[in-house]
Amino acid sequence: MMRKFSVGYVALAKASWIIQDIETLRIRALENLKKLPFEIVHGNALTTTSREAAEICSKFRHKDVSAVILHFATFPVGAIIPVIVRELNVPVILFATPERPQKDGLWAQNSFCGANMAAHTLKKMGKKYEFVFGNAEEAGGLLKKSLNVLNSVSDLAHSKIGLVGGRVPGFYTSNCDEMRLRSSIGCELEIIDQLEIVNTASRLSDQEINKGVEEVRKNASAFCRTVNNDLELAGKMLQAFRKTAVKYGLSSYAVRCWPEWSDSYGIAPCAVIGILNNSGLIASCEGDVLGAVLMQAQASLAGCCPFFADLISFDKDSAVFWHCGAAPISLCRKFEDSEMRRHFRVDGGNKKGLVNEFPLKAGAITVAQLDEEGSGYRMLIAKGKAVETEQMIRGNPLNVKFEFPVEKLIGTIMNEGFKHHYSLVHADIAEELLSVCNWHGIKPVIVK
Repeated sequence: MMRKFSVGYVALAKASWIIQDIETLRIRALENLKKLPFEIVHGNALTTTSREAAEICSKFRHKDVSAVILHFATFPVGAIIPVIVRELNVPVILFATPERPQKDGLWAQNSFCGANMAAHTLKKMGKKYEFVFGNAEEAGGLLKKSLNVLNSVSDLAHSKIGLVGGRVPGFYTSNCDEMRLRSSIGCELEIIDQLEIVNTASRLSDQEINKGVEEVRKNASAFCRTVNNDLELAGKMLQAFRKTAVKYGLSSYAVRCWPEWSDSYGIAPCAVIGILNNSGLIASCEGDVLGAVLMQAQASLAGCCPFFADLISFDKDSAVFWHCGAAPISLCRKFEDSEMRRHFRVDGGNKKGLVNEFPLKAGAITVAQLDEEGSGYRMLIAKGKAVETEQMIRGNPLNVKFEFPVEKLIGTIMNEGFKHHYSLVHADIAEELLSVCNWHGIKPVIVK
């Protein structure tokens, strides 16, 4: 669904300053960057003039780079920076390296000073940037976090979210300004009628159905009070969502998961939503488009599935997050805990499927929420630690312990009127989310 993330690398220098050590610096940085899981597009020499800068930018445009690294091998000609910014409308990372006086007393690079001048120029031109400082031979490790963030930013800018059926009744928290989303973050919204999923499910081949059912069976250890019909319906629904995603080129879904599904199709989509997430196709519940946007960002940054949830209870230092059975199986405390059951709310409870019930695993947690505010967006961010959680309640519970009093989190949520949906990921990506906020102009609200 997502395009390949390519990064342009330019080593800037002043022609009169070039010595063999500077060319060696470029080669070392480039070799280290090539170890990253991104395509690095580059020239074969130091860039010293505006004309050379324009030429390499032409190459970057041809390769459709999503970001550019400006490495200040030496203090460059000042006019180069505006040329690159004018030629490329992509995020910029300024990379400077430390140095010591040479034996002859000369200052060979003046690298930081060059980056300093570039930062001033970019600020004056209204362009955002990040600054990274460190040794050239460590360029990959130093720039990895920034590039991961820009990869996520690029993913969002080119993503397409399928809103199936709209938001659920009365959930104003799931409302989304479609054009604001497109202009501010870049995500495209595809409105899909629920009946399209239902009709697609009805036209599947036996082979497609069997494949879907087999995958559903692999996503739980036990199947309590679940008839074969529930599993077949779930397998067909799973395949229908997949085929529809391919048809529209979707990167994620926001699904109106109630109240129509049980009547029009026969089961709720909860367990299927969890399977979609587990396979890498992000899906939020209750038609929450911004929830899907945030989940995409978290999955890209953390490299693992997020958990879309409500906050249902709390005490002095911990809070319980929960949803009805749509968590991905990769987040299960242990596979033996998982059990596919009929939904405990639909049609009065325990009459129609299908939820996957289990407590979630322990580990570092980043809790976040993306919300509209005024003409822009805000993001709630809080770090915690998931602790051992029992199956205290039907569905998917997770107890998260915080290093700060939970009343600070609750106070922020209630006083600021945040939504009731949260996305949790098993990783410490608070800094990365802050960077995402910076690139997209989102107001961060950090609780600590």
